[in-house]
Amino acid sequence: MNSKFLQILALGFFLSINCGKSQTLVIVPEPVVDQVSAISPEICLDSFLWIFPSNPCFWLKAEKDNTNAKTRTSLVYNLSSFDVEFPLGLSLEIDGTYFNLLKLGTEYGSQLQLVSDLPEPVALAISKSNKVSLSYTNRKETRNYNLSSGEVSDLKNYLAKLSSLIKAEPKLKIQK
Repeated sequence: MNSKFLQILALGFFLSINCGKSQTLVIVPEPVVDQVSAISPEICLDSFLWIFPSNPCFWLKAEKDNTNAKTRTSLVYNLSSFDVEFPLGLSLEIDGTYFNLLKLGTEYGSQLQLVSDLPEPVALAISKSNKVSLSYTNRKETRNYNLSSGEVSDLKNYLAKLSSLIKAEPKLKIQK
């Protein structure tokens, strides 16, 4: 009886770990800033069991301007601990070619968050790629992370879904 209880407990634990990685894209109406955003689930690099991220995570955010319907995609890099060194930026290596991403913003707090522009040519290169690496550089060092084939697949999938989802999103009706 005791071993049956342990088996059920272990099964519940592993199911909760698997369920901890959400695959849902989220739509966020932002009427105050006159835009709609779509946010992908995060991809955690070199993490242990998805619920214990030991290294940085990143996700994608697509924004649609409510006034002119232009869209923009950003890569949001979240370092799970505070970095005391000044962050310089992010770059992606896609099938041997490096792309330096334009830094749009940096947020400091208990964690460091960098938001970088992901222009259409870079998104197109990702959609055709098999190998992607992410580099974070501060004034002291550069940290390189090679994405696994599963992470590259997730990244390509999220990019495609975000693009179609944000383009299909209707214009917000805002009373001013």
